[in-house]
Amino acid sequence: MDQESWQKSEELIYEIEDSLDELLDSPELKELRSKIAELGRQLGERYSVGLNCIVDIMDWEKDQSLQLLNTGISTNDTGDTGRTWNSASFQKYVVNGEIQIVPHDHCPGCWGDWLFKSENTTCPECGIELGKECKILLDTDECPHCEKGKLSMNDTKCDQCGYSIDPKYVVWG
Repeated sequence: MDQESWQKSEELIYEIEDSLDELLDSPELKELRSKIAELGRQLGERYSVGLNCIVDIMDWEKDQSLQLLNTGISTNDTGDTGRTWNSASFQKYVVNGEIQIVPHDHCPGCWGDWLFKSENTTCPECGIELGKECKILLDTDECPHCEKGKLSMNDTKCDQCGYSIDPKYVVWG
């Protein structure tokens, strides 16, 4: 998603996440959680039951969607329910000169799945390469790996997790 679209929507995305959390944990959904738990118990240990609330965006020009949030209710192996969260952690990139913001595990060019970019430096779906057409934009001193530690142009190793930034894959902003 381009930077302008991200800036317009970031706050609302997190508000939607909070609202879904409140709804899924609310007394009004107690009966629904109970039915999901019962279905899980009836199916037994082999299966898990899940109810997911997904927030995604669709780019009609690219004919591509990007999942921003996935949260819900799920059963464990005994049929008891618990909450599930798969909130996206977002990263900024510069792709062919334009800033794009997407979840860490997606390609900023085509929005396809792209895991472990520092090890798999070519997007498996569209072929753009990290360090060439695509670079991670670091405009804070926050570690892009753990999001807790600090690093800089002079000290490219995170002080918390030890992750080291390869300078050929980043651009500092």
